[in-house]
Amino acid sequence: MHAVDLFCGAGGFSAGLEAAGIDVDYGVDIADDALATFEANHAATAITHDLSDGLPAELHDEDVDIVFGSPPCKGFSDARGERSLDDERNQLVFSFIQAVEQLQPRYVLMENVAGMTTISDAFLDAIESEYDAAGYTVAWETLNAADFGVPQTRERVIYCGVRTDLPAEPSLPEGPYTEHSDGQQTLTGEPVQSWTTVADALTDLPEPTETGEVDLPPLSEFPDNAYLQQIRDGADTTWNHVAKEPASDADTQHIVAELNPGEMYRSSRFGDRYRQVWELLAHRFSDTEQAVLEFIARHRSRKEFRMSGKSVGAVPDELIADHLDAADAAVQSALTRLHDDGWLRTDEDGDTLGYDLNTKSGIRPRYMRLDPDGQSNTILTTDFVPRDKLHPTENRGLSLREGARIQSFPDTFEYIGSFDEIATQIGNAVPPLLAQHLGSHLQELAASDSEATVVD
Repeated sequence: MHAVDLFCGAGGFSAGLEAAGIDVDYGVDIADDALATFEANHAATAITHDLSDGLPAELHDEDVDIVFGSPPCKGFSDARGERSLDDERNQLVFSFIQAVEQLQPRYVLMENVAGMTTISDAFLDAIESEYDAAGYTVAWETLNAADFGVPQTRERVIYCGVRTDLPAEPSLPEGPYTEHSDGQQTLTGEPVQSWTTVADALTDLPEPTETGEVDLPPLSEFPDNAYLQQIRDGADTTWNHVAKEPASDADTQHIVAELNPGEMYRSSRFGDRYRQVWELLAHRFSDTEQAVLEFIARHRSRKEFRMSGKSVGAVPDELIADHLDAADAAVQSALTRLHDDGWLRTDEDGDTLGYDLNTKSGIRPRYMRLDPDGQSNTILTTDFVPRDKLHPTENRGLSLREGARIQSFPDTFEYIGSFDEIATQIGNAVPPLLAQHLGSHLQELAASDSEATVVD
């Protein structure tokens, strides 16, 4: 079968479908750096084109079996609190469907973030209606990449479409992996395997280098690591193994050194995986300052403590003083010092002065150290900065190659571009291993269509 990759990026989706035996003939994107990587790793023709302007001329007369792709998803994402039905990037979903209508492939695969399903029922209905008008029956599911062998709990919505003149019904595959297998079997009778771990993905990689090129140890040293056997793809050398170091200031160095696998620096949450500023940097604060920080963190979201009109944060200074076992003057002095040093920020409501944690204090997830025995959360485009993700055992950020491994890119895949450009390429990609399962599933649908045609 022959396919076209729209919004192809670096080509993770293409790599997976190619591994399933599908020929990808074209990749279309507007990002030149991503297309350079695509062209370096695929036999397909790379086309620079803005799909909001319609289908590129090169594809007008193409006869393809599959159209697949990932319309830009930032407007749907919950990750940064940006959710807008009218976001221009969301309209690219409909540009994708319009391209499908023009090309009339037999099958369609469309990937997007899980957040798109919670915008509104009207939006989902509009997508289904547009596919119907284009001549396709569609089904969608939220799939977790970990269920398909990727060492990452990355949830994505996948649409499968089948042209209405074909007998097959659109469907999505079942993942043959689970968090704890316990002898389970898939619907087809295949054994269910346990989720792949971060350690499975990274265990053989040496220290990062300045050039990013590294020699890999013999695979014979890891005979029981099935993921490594697959991801190495026959390579004994790989590239892009470059990492960033955390900031050199004493506070950052101390935080990074103290975080255990699976922990993160976050003062606004409580539980085993969270480490707070007053605990990690206790040596930096007086007892009263520690008490002030903890009080604000625990009460900033409670209605009876937050300032009028605020949904979270900015606890009035008089409430802080009233509830702490310290003299008012000591509390005010602590508040002033913590604010002046950047640990707290202030807000005002008339004559009321409120205090809240500042970014420096870990109000959001920071320095998240991966658990080698677990799975990474979603690899984002920003996750190669140490303040966002840390290597599971070393005091540095993830290397680009480590991120690619967690995304299930083979070691033979070489990225082109600056560090930040490559980080974006990796974070935006569909994990190739998930894509391979999707491609294999389409091959099965095509086989069932062929059998039905023969019977008819």
